[in-house]
Amino acid sequence: MRLLIAIVCCLPALAPAGDLVGPETCKGCHLPAWTAWKDGPHARALESLPPDRRADRRCLSCHSPAAEAGMDGVGCEACHGPGRRYAAAYVMRDAELARAVGLADPGERTCSGCHTESTPSLGKFDYARKVKLIAHPTPGRTK
Repeated sequence: MRLLIAIVCCLPALAPAGDLVGPETCKGCHLPAWTAWKDGPHARALESLPPDRRADRRCLSCHSPAAEAGMDGVGCEACHGPGRRYAAAYVMRDAELARAVGLADPGERTCSGCHTESTPSLGKFDYARKVKLIAHPTPGRTK
């Protein structure tokens, strides 16, 4: 198993659109998390833009990063990484393997890629407060 992990870690870290599987794939095994996402602000991030900005690449990079792959909003993979290599059930059952092949455990640094000082908003981004608004259940997790 360790050899497999070592080999997979040597794969390129680039994530072309073909590596995305989409939120519907995640839904099959993570229904409570998918439901929290669907009902939350990230799923509707594209809709939060004024209509004249919905095709602006500068805005899409955060409000719909997988738009070129036909996915609107901020999907699971925008935070957890492209799922092609870790979406299979046998990979997801092995947390070490899933992380080795690309599953990311997002944190404040992940959020700060889009939520910056120059991002238009009503107030300063407060990670500790905002992360509670997007929290979603993760089986087997104590956090």
